[in-house]
Amino acid sequence: MIIERDLMEKIVPFLLRKEFIAIVGPRQSGKTTFLEMVRTHLCKKLKINKDFIKTVTFEDRIALLQFERDPIAFVSSYMQSNHFKTFYLMIDEFQYAIDGGQKLKLIYDTVKGIKIFITGSSSLDIKAHVGKFMVGRLLHFDLPPFNFREYLRARDKRLEVLYAQGNEKVVRGLFTGKGLKLQRGVDVFNKEMRRHYEKFCVWGGYPAVVVAKGDEVRRKLLSDIYNNYILKDIKTLLELATERNLFLLSQYLATQVGNIVMYQNLSQVSQLDYRQLKKHLAILQETYVSREVKPFFKNRQKELSKNPKIFFADLGFRNHLVDNMNALDMRPDAGAIVENAVFIRLHELWGGMNKINFWRTKVGAEVDFVITIKDAVVPIEVKYSTFKTEKLSRSLASFIDSFNPEYAVVLTKDYWGSMKREKTKVIFVPVYYL
Repeated sequence: MIIERDLMEKIVPFLLRKEFIAIVGPRQSGKTTFLEMVRTHLCKKLKINKDFIKTVTFEDRIALLQFERDPIAFVSSYMQSNHFKTFYLMIDEFQYAIDGGQKLKLIYDTVKGIKIFITGSSSLDIKAHVGKFMVGRLLHFDLPPFNFREYLRARDKRLEVLYAQGNEKVVRGLFTGKGLKLQRGVDVFNKEMRRHYEKFCVWGGYPAVVVAKGDEVRRKLLSDIYNNYILKDIKTLLELATERNLFLLSQYLATQVGNIVMYQNLSQVSQLDYRQLKKHLAILQETYVSREVKPFFKNRQKELSKNPKIFFADLGFRNHLVDNMNALDMRPDAGAIVENAVFIRLHELWGGMNKINFWRTKVGAEVDFVITIKDAVVPIEVKYSTFKTEKLSRSLASFIDSFNPEYAVVLTKDYWGSMKREKTKVIFVPVYYL
């Protein structure tokens, strides 16, 4: 079962350009399948002859050795004699190549008529080790696990249509202030949408997990993803003899979602000194397990020095770590889970271009997220509870009074609405439409 990915729409304008393309994301996020989607698009939509497209994987050690010893001969061996057409070479699991960036640069600069796609499961390997040699020659695209729309595309196409209508209104209008017209009251589709959204928040978006039938199968898949990930990626990158410290660290982080983390506590729990701790946290981020969110300050130095929150890139992965796959209405961390789900979506929408922070004062007032778009700030509060009318929390009111943003957002369980506080327009939106 192949589910069309939203990334395809973003990548299509670059398929006929000269630059090589890197697809980067965690293991089991669907990178290999995505290459097949690109191949299909090239053949059916762009009318590229299938003989001018070849896919190889560097998990094939023979192919890897050939590439490492003579990259020019390797790529030339696949190309047709007709040099008037572009040849498309897709290399899966490119992170295994030693000095891969230098070899790609050599190919780009010397071989005419070839466009290469690579995939990798570590942004550290691809963006740093490859990207530094391929500046201006390589375009990077992230492929995370399914977002909620892709989840609905796999589970309920009717609800995907409803989601698309609500999402377009929210995303296009919310942060521009243009064309955003909201009805007031409870969303008429809330029961169906919430049922799927809450399941998505528990099991996450790994494609194999989403399409699996039965919770026991899903548990097994998540366990395998975690174990293979530890063995194949992080353990190698950190040159670990044992993954015990890494397990202790990641498990503790999973219990702290939505809370400000203290490095001293992390060191004690993981039995790592500060230098080792920072290295482990960096690898967790570069391999798409977790991400730090820094507090919002007008003073940039304060923002960099203060303790962060840490969110997970997939909630199924996170919930597996805490060994709790219960439904949201049966668990005390439901609010933190939804907050994490919101972060994942915000990072997908704006993380590559704009800052995502949280705000907290010394007296405890807190706003879950603050998005900086150009020079404007948009506070976002996650309130997964039932609303009967528009109501501001003291914390969000305090932020509005302090910073006077043009817009503020409250993500609700199922309620649409709007109100004004002074000159700030506050929008109330069901969280599943983000």
